[in-house]
Amino acid sequence: MAEPLLLGQYHDAVTGALKKIDWVRDADTYPEKNVPRFTGLTTPAVYLSINGWEQGGGNEGQLNVTLSCDLFVVVDAAGAGVSRPEIFLRTAAADITQWIDGQLFGLSSLEPAVFIDASRDEFDPRMDDYLVWRISFTQSAAFGSDPFAQTNPPLNAVWLGKAPDIGRAHVDDYQLIYEAKPDE
Repeated sequence: MAEPLLLGQYHDAVTGALKKIDWVRDADTYPEKNVPRFTGLTTPAVYLSINGWEQGGGNEGQLNVTLSCDLFVVVDAAGAGVSRPEIFLRTAAADITQWIDGQLFGLSSLEPAVFIDASRDEFDPRMDDYLVWRISFTQSAAFGSDPFAQTNPPLNAVWLGKAPDIGRAHVDDYQLIYEAKPDE
């Protein structure tokens, strides 16, 4: 069974891994929806969006899901700091495409990321000042806690008492029925 995934931890792991890529100047979650138009973004940037999740299968007693995610590679359309922004953008998108497939982002609670597709993204009019490519991927993880996880130390000994002769007054009446060996 896997350790359950926390979405905040996942965001931090993905954006932290993206920030280690040489050409990425900014990596974060996709900018907030309440902004009418994006200006002054630090580019080239890669933004993460988790679009949703669905049942991931398995019946080990733990909720397994498949996350549906997008990475948005963003470059200033005016070419600030880049001589050929279109070519740079496609090259960066190809770089992220190769990088994402199989990623675990340093987390042990995930299956490797699976690249789905990449395409130009002109859907968000707030990004009109930028060139954007979207790279889609899925990743399976456990959301629910492991019902068989051991959260307490193992038993050292088990004693058996017979009612009504139980409690502190009857400690000497208890019988030792299990004692852990030193190598257990």
